[in-house]
Amino acid sequence: MLRRLAKIYSYAMHPFLIPIYVMVVLLFCPTVYSYYPFKGKLYLLWVVTLFSLILPILTITLVKRFSRLYFRHLTRKQFYVMSILICSICYLLCAITFMGVPSLLIFRKMIVAALMSELFCLVTIPFFRISLHLTAIGTAIGIFSMLNIVGEIALFWAFLGAILAAGLLASARLYMGRNRPRQLLIGFVAGIAISLVAMLFI
Repeated sequence: MLRRLAKIYSYAMHPFLIPIYVMVVLLFCPTVYSYYPFKGKLYLLWVVTLFSLILPILTITLVKRFSRLYFRHLTRKQFYVMSILICSICYLLCAITFMGVPSLLIFRKMIVAALMSELFCLVTIPFFRISLHLTAIGTAIGIFSMLNIVGEIALFWAFLGAILAAGLLASARLYMGRNRPRQLLIGFVAGIAISLVAMLFI
């Protein structure tokens, strides 16, 4: 029972879904972004959902089936690398979509932070593997903390909720044996650090 709950929660906190959760919080909690027109909110949510969830899943599925038909089965490591590359490209396209609109700067920074986190996970593959799940939620925590510092007080509760969610996610990943403590810790700290850099300097 506990293993099933851990698996369900791990899926619910998949890296593909974290940007969508962050967007929902920014757009529908009492923040400055909640004053956007409702149709504008739906458009932004759709764009992020398209590039962070729909396109990556479709592309990864097609590439996996194509490789089975015409080449050979991908190894677990090859599939892992391919998935990160596809997600990185999708995040890049999303960031480009938000470019040129000053009012969407914060959302572009958020997507760039997600892109940088994916690339960090990619470049560390030859040395050690880190948790994509904890890197993603660490990125969200970094975004919430930075926005809270600059005056979005309403995001304090989102910040606390994200920390609690990260703790539960780390426990779930450990319980299922998917990651080691070191992988979780490095991913979590890296996600926070990368998002702070993206929010401040990019």
